[in-house]
Amino acid sequence: MSPRSSRRRPRSSRYSVRYLAYRVVAVVVTVWIATTLDFILPRIAGGDPAQYLASTTSIGSPAVVAALRREFGLQGGGLLTQYVDYLRQLLQGNLGVSYEYYPEPVAHVLIRALPYTVALVLSAVVLSYAVGWALGVATAWRHRSLFDEVSVGVSFFFYGVPYFWVALLLIFVFSFLLGWFPSGHAFSVTYQSRSFVAAALDAVYHGLLPVASLVVTSIAGHLLVMRNNMLAVLQEDYVALARAKGLAGRTLVFKYVARTALLPSFTGLMLALGSVVSGAIVTEEVYSYPGLGFTVYNAILQHDYPLIQGGFLLIAVVVIVLNFAADLVYPLLDPRVSVS
Repeated sequence: MSPRSSRRRPRSSRYSVRYLAYRVVAVVVTVWIATTLDFILPRIAGGDPAQYLASTTSIGSPAVVAALRREFGLQGGGLLTQYVDYLRQLLQGNLGVSYEYYPEPVAHVLIRALPYTVALVLSAVVLSYAVGWALGVATAWRHRSLFDEVSVGVSFFFYGVPYFWVALLLIFVFSFLLGWFPSGHAFSVTYQSRSFVAAALDAVYHGLLPVASLVVTSIAGHLLVMRNNMLAVLQEDYVALARAKGLAGRTLVFKYVARTALLPSFTGLMLALGSVVSGAIVTEEVYSYPGLGFTVYNAILQHDYPLIQGGFLLIAVVVIVLNFAADLVYPLLDPRVSVS
């Protein structure tokens, strides 16, 4: 066998049928576990959604409570029967009917909230990674300098700060003290009477503070990871060889060091994109931003089982699928990785 053919073998076996089958089975099992937990956890919390809904619409009428329990499948057969019926409906693409928004289907409620979350958190993820990677490269290249020490110190501080604290601080400073930005919601009251461009600018204006709070609290982790990756790559022999050949400055940093250091952060980026659907629940609640997190949070307060299950199932599926995609794409980015 020629050396050329021997070198090609790992590349041809990188995506073997066995590996793909293993990953698909792992995804299916993980989704099933997430679905099961999604069914059990809301019911462990207790409460009677039928009783709550009847108390808000018909002064707690026992006849209405019984009718709602029959409608929602909350009586008879026990949890096992409800679980089997839940899986059967789920396989048919039916997420159920929301208790809080009855009789609106859960899918309609989630579809209405999802664009707000995608626009909000996707913007935050892209900005935080771009700025974090850029600062990580700069701090690693200026290792042990004043810029490096200050950046790392500030990053460790914000790495441990919760989302809601930053959100409340930004609201206090920029909304109440300075009055530059609104303290919540996604649009002004009069946005429907405006043109499309004016309404879009109004949405961006309302989303600046929520995006800023997410970026400030997440940028530190990306900076530290990229900085550590850069410092590790700078110790590699091929970097010393490149320096010996006279390469320095931007060519060495971006062409040789940063590209290699970026690879381990790619999986983190894919998982962070999964958080787009999770919607930073606390941040959306602080800003009363009508995204998926705000919707699921209110569903928890109202004991809306179908909406809770649908929201968390959507979050879990997106995170699992993006993790699966990262496993498949990463070997294409790094030829050293083989998944045969």
